[in-house]
Amino acid sequence: MPIQRLAAELSQKIAAGEVIERPASVVKELVENAIDAGSRRVEIELEGGGLVSLLVRDDGCGMTADDLRVCGERHATSKIRSLADLDSLQTLGFRGEALASIAAVSHVRIATRSAGEEEAWSLALSPEGSEGPIPAAHGPGTTVEVRDLFFNLPARAKFMGTPRTEMLHIGRLVQRFALLSPEVGFAVSHDGRETFAAPPVRTLLERIGQVYGPEVARGMIPLDGRRGAIRVTGCVSHRDVKRGSRRDQLFIVNRRAVNDRGLGYILAGAYSGILRPGSYPIAVLSVDLPTDQVDVNVHPRKEEVRFANSREVQDAVAATIHQALASPHMVGRIPVSPAIDAVADPHGAIPEPTSAARDAAPARTPTLGLPVSAPSLRPASAVGKVSLPSERRVIGQLHDTYLLVETVSGLEIVDQHIAHERILYERLRREFSESGVARQLFLLPARIELPFEAAAALSAGLQQLAAAGVVLEEFGGGTFLLREYPQLLADEQTPRGFQDVVEKLVDVLRSDGPVQETLYDGLFRELACGAAVKAGDRLPLAECQALVDQLMLQENPYSCPHGRPIIFAVEREELDRRFGRR
Repeated sequence: MPIQRLAAELSQKIAAGEVIERPASVVKELVENAIDAGSRRVEIELEGGGLVSLLVRDDGCGMTADDLRVCGERHATSKIRSLADLDSLQTLGFRGEALASIAAVSHVRIATRSAGEEEAWSLALSPEGSEGPIPAAHGPGTTVEVRDLFFNLPARAKFMGTPRTEMLHIGRLVQRFALLSPEVGFAVSHDGRETFAAPPVRTLLERIGQVYGPEVARGMIPLDGRRGAIRVTGCVSHRDVKRGSRRDQLFIVNRRAVNDRGLGYILAGAYSGILRPGSYPIAVLSVDLPTDQVDVNVHPRKEEVRFANSREVQDAVAATIHQALASPHMVGRIPVSPAIDAVADPHGAIPEPTSAARDAAPARTPTLGLPVSAPSLRPASAVGKVSLPSERRVIGQLHDTYLLVETVSGLEIVDQHIAHERILYERLRREFSESGVARQLFLLPARIELPFEAAAALSAGLQQLAAAGVVLEEFGGGTFLLREYPQLLADEQTPRGFQDVVEKLVDVLRSDGPVQETLYDGLFRELACGAAVKAGDRLPLAECQALVDQLMLQENPYSCPHGRPIIFAVEREELDRRFGRR
């Protein structure tokens, strides 16, 4: 078949197919135009999921009759003038294809009035051409109505979802625009019923409350970081606020919502050890950088960008998220039910401790190997407290598992096992990155027995384990001899404990860790968990204090390497209220 030029109608339909996939694509293009026009309110009215009718009304700058006359032509735009403008784009749209592409597959009517002008105008667009502009009645701003979408593309129309499905796509899209522009109000109605409303607000956190609800907003952690000319802002969720997919993660670059795998990978990496596999944070993450450092003209629907220095951007984002996740925002708050407001019976008997509680003896009193400061001499009224120069003072141990810590703002409850695990984990990571993990040689090696498949996986990973401080010698028949172990962890481990840890290390070796960093991170998590003090271990009060002091010196003292919270807090104000002091 010889090469020939395509007819104008056919080429327009092909171009429209690249930009307009479904009703949500039309909404995207029209809402981008509305935001670029400086609108403070955008209204969207839909019928039949947008397939029957779709209307977008804004209160932006509007258009003159001359602008309206050419707005439907392909590559007609008010947003760029020269090639150099592509390097300094600050608008969401810029190609001048939206209205022409929409008009190629539907019937469009535009009514508009330019700010400061008396007259309003309307224009009709369709695949056959345009009619107008003609005088109309309209307030400042622009209204675009799109009817009969894909009426001339039955093959495309056949693949559209039900009105409910198309409405869900539009709803998600508008919510993302709402998060992108908190200062703009949004309202959506479907078949005459309002489905979403978000009045203008001043902060992103307020907008998150409108979109996801106040409970989610209360569980968000603010981001604010800078590296050179790169500014990172937004919000990410507390570990208790999570989703089963990445759907509620929004990445914004210079006020443009984008899909960026690199930023998604950085976010996932930051939550490694905080959220369990299969759980994902909510995030609204915005990156602002000089316009000449990012190319937005790399995707037909402007959904992707290319950075001049992607590594520098990713480093800035990673540092900002890690700083937020290592902040006191990650301390869990214990919700107190209003149902316990009833005053206790003043004549009620205080229950005697059970015989099990009186007679229980810990299996061992471990030594944590942490620096312990001697308590100062105190009056009898202060017996039982360790007086140390610290913002946190341990006042007791609950069930030989939880440390009760007095703070300026109230009470904190610390899980002793995962607190110690976090300390050991970060020490192993530091040793590994600085000089390699120090190892202790056993005079009598521990014997490890494994089934065939586990033994094969362990045999294949002996080199990686040695780098992590675990030296095993294959003895044959699924038996291994543990010759060396990380010096930091060796003293508190039992023979059975070595067996359990090695079995967990085999699971890490079997996992689909994409890079060595992920593999070693998993190994160190399991090693630290196996060596940490256990629930049920009774600790001297001085060692409890040393544990808390060391915990607060860590990079992230609020989350276990496996993702569990380390600290929960009860505020002083809450205690005062419950006891009728306020």
